[in-house]
Amino acid sequence: MEKTIVILSHVSFDASPYCSYVHSHAISLQELGYKVIVLAPLNYFPLITLFRKNRKEIYKDRKGKKIIDKIEVIYKKKLSFSTLLKNSKFNINGFFYYLAIKNTFKKITKTNEVILIDAHTYKVEGYAAFKLKKKYGIKTFITCHGTSFNNYFQSDTLKLDIIKRSKIIDYYVGVSNKIINQLNSLGIKNTKLIYNGTNFFNLENNVSKDKFKIVTIGSFTSDKNIDVVIKSFKKINEKYKKATLTIVGTGPLELKLKELADNNKNIIFTGYLPNEKVHEILQTANIFVLVSSPEGFGISYLEAMYNKCITIGTLGEGIDGFIKNQENGFLININEAQLVDLIKNIFEEKYNLDLIRKNAFASVRDLTWKRNALEYIKLVGDKK
Repeated sequence: MEKTIVILSHVSFDASPYCSYVHSHAISLQELGYKVIVLAPLNYFPLITLFRKNRKEIYKDRKGKKIIDKIEVIYKKKLSFSTLLKNSKFNINGFFYYLAIKNTFKKITKTNEVILIDAHTYKVEGYAAFKLKKKYGIKTFITCHGTSFNNYFQSDTLKLDIIKRSKIIDYYVGVSNKIINQLNSLGIKNTKLIYNGTNFFNLENNVSKDKFKIVTIGSFTSDKNIDVVIKSFKKINEKYKKATLTIVGTGPLELKLKELADNNKNIIFTGYLPNEKVHEILQTANIFVLVSSPEGFGISYLEAMYNKCITIGTLGEGIDGFIKNQENGFLININEAQLVDLIKNIFEEKYNLDLIRKNAFASVRDLTWKRNALEYIKLVGDKK
């Protein structure tokens, strides 16, 4: 039978087949010679779905088994009650996720040699992985990604659940030092830091940087704090008339953010862009800023550093420690005045920006998805 990795993923209702970073992870595992099957249940709550036409279209397209980039993806519809009972001992969404996949997983084990259950993320997919581990004894990792894990870590009830799972699963994988430190603070030792990868592109050489071009990338949700960036930029733009702010992304706060921009012609909303187009924008940008909180280990930071942008992240979040302040980027508090002063100082070149760019590129050039996949396989202990 073929050595197989089963990935448990959530489905993001965007342009990705389920979740973009998990899909990149899956492709890289497959390229190492493993069969990869992704179980991707779709959240479904009938009363809400009736009023969301875009989700209806997505449901129509995502049914049954699909082959996407040579990855076998199996969609299953499952009931979801959003954050209902989110701090309860009874994990209602995890329970429905497990119900949606358990029979399919059983069939997979009959025709494949499953060497790893690879769950992304902790609360829902991790619950299903925990249940499968108890039943089948297959090596199991739960990868904890930023925002959701940080939110769950605030609950004493869920902290006890995190500890409980650690005694059954093989490893918690954390995508940042912050997450690993949180897990270790609970006395959990079976942890492993594995950074996310990113898809780098060989774009044109010698493309000049626009000194006054600022970029931010992220979903339009409250944790990304894009409103702080817009407010800060409007103050910067009063002095630096040539400055521009390019905002890449989409999400529920789009209307509010555009209202905040107030038709400023120097603030450009691009909407969703494919990854290569994002790199093209970053290639000409001088500054990248993402002051999100909570944040695990945003891939956008890596993309910006690879493209030699002066990169600004959030102090105390997942990128802290990877970005070293004034060495390969900058770390700040979520504070308009602090952000305004920092960007003005960058415009005035009060730092050794060439050295910071060089250090940033050196920090990320090896953080590929292939490296990410190899570290997972090393942790599995498989010698293919």
